[in-house]
Amino acid sequence: MAVVSTGLNCWFIEPEPGRWYYLLEDWSSLKGGDDWREFATAYGPFTGFEQADTHLFDNHANPGGYSVIDNAEYKTDEVLERLIAEARSPSSGRGWR
Repeated sequence: MAVVSTGLNCWFIEPEPGRWYYLLEDWSSLKGGDDWREFATAYGPFTGFEQADTHLFDNHANPGGYSVIDNAEYKTDEVLERLIAEARSPSSGRGWR
């Protein structure tokens, strides 16, 4: 059986040590736009990357790939600050699986 992915952008980020989030591009995003994060939803915080990854797998279709930005590499901007402030709690996932 082939695994099909959505092709949506996905980032796992650690803005503070031990506080992980993931950003998932929305289905309704404007493809080819300037910044896909403007059309994304953040989920978290999680205590580790593995917990965030499990939540993604349990609650969303496979995006097909992702980037990981740990705390040492993390650089904030207005978009990231907004997404983190509006992040959906891990307990509010869709739970479709």
